[in-house]
Amino acid sequence: MNKSQQIQPPFQNKYNLRSVSSQDSKSCLICYKPTTEVLITDNHLDFFYICKSHLYDESFAKPIESKEYEELKNEITKLEIQLKEVGKKVEETKPYLWGINWSKDKKKKEEDKDKDKEDDKSKNNNHESYKSKLKEIENNLTTKNEELKNFKFKSYNLSSTIYKNRLMLNQKKKYNKERIEKIQKDGFFPTVPTHEISK
Repeated sequence: MNKSQQIQPPFQNKYNLRSVSSQDSKSCLICYKPTTEVLITDNHLDFFYICKSHLYDESFAKPIESKEYEELKNEITKLEIQLKEVGKKVEETKPYLWGINWSKDKKKKEEDKDKDKEDDKSKNNNHESYKSKLKEIENNLTTKNEELKNFKFKSYNLSSTIYKNRLMLNQKKKYNKERIEKIQKDGFFPTVPTHEISK
């Protein structure tokens, strides 16, 4: 049997998270506590109620990373790179590195001193500017990391064991439904004979 002939499952292992009103809450599949969160397949053939806390358990389900989530991770990576670069600039422009005479000649000319004062003033401005930028990046990075931590995933893949159980349950429901329909059809059970029994 080739791949094209393989039997396709009635639903794929992709469950979308939905919320219902509190009056429509039902017991969680795992802990049986009332919950308003529902995981449902794209074709609506399978669904069940689940507490949000169980969605953090990777042995139960894993979130499907959306485009928005990937973009947020990329933003954080860029900010981390910027943080390192600006951090280096802050270190390079620190006051203790200024005015050091690396030459062997100890006597400095007056014009060199004036030039150094101008350089120091310029470096001081740069240092403050880099410090301000660093603080801005740090704040932005903290915000983005918080967003990532609290990101609300919309879709999940169940673990292979849970998914197989859902498929088996679906098959069982289908079988029971077909059996009930057969039972309700005329001729399934033998009828009581209506003719007289000869003596």
